[in-house]
Amino acid sequence: MATRTFLALPLGEPVVRQLARAQDALASAGARVRWVAPEHLHLTVKFLGDVEDRNLDEVCRVAAGIAADTEPFELTVAGLTAVPESRQLRMVWAEVAEPSGALAGMASVAEEAYAAMGFKRDNRPYRPHLTLGRVKSGRNVDELRAAVGKYAATDFGASRPGELIVMTSQLTPDGPIYTPLATSPIGSA
Repeated sequence: MATRTFLALPLGEPVVRQLARAQDALASAGARVRWVAPEHLHLTVKFLGDVEDRNLDEVCRVAAGIAADTEPFELTVAGLTAVPESRQLRMVWAEVAEPSGALAGMASVAEEAYAAMGFKRDNRPYRPHLTLGRVKSGRNVDELRAAVGKYAATDFGASRPGELIVMTSQLTPDGPIYTPLATSPIGSA
């Protein structure tokens, strides 16, 4: 059997509260959006896809090594973006910045480590972001884009992720169900 799996970083509660307020305000635009529940907001480091159950222990072991070898860092969440900018709107993102390079380094190490295990490489450069919602139709998207634009320069705060989580995701009609499979402290080497 296979399980949909990814590596994620949790966010601090103050950042989550600020993003939840923005989601509530954006919902008033009347667009048909499946908003990510605040308790499920996370930063994806590496999406692995369907992982065979026999490989899950190794996936978790590799994640623990990646977390241990990464220096602790602080990331900032600032600005919302409607994605894509020029075609049919699909998602609303919060932008993430981490100037030390530790987050990009973590993503790069994960990309290489899991490619060596046979997982598919992501051919796009890593662009850290938080998915706030997925647009389900074209209804009121112009209003939603305008509402998102009002948050283009909003600072939602900073967060110091203390752990890397191997997360599983079960897709359901009501949205995904996330289950942490393993948690590893960052910078514990």
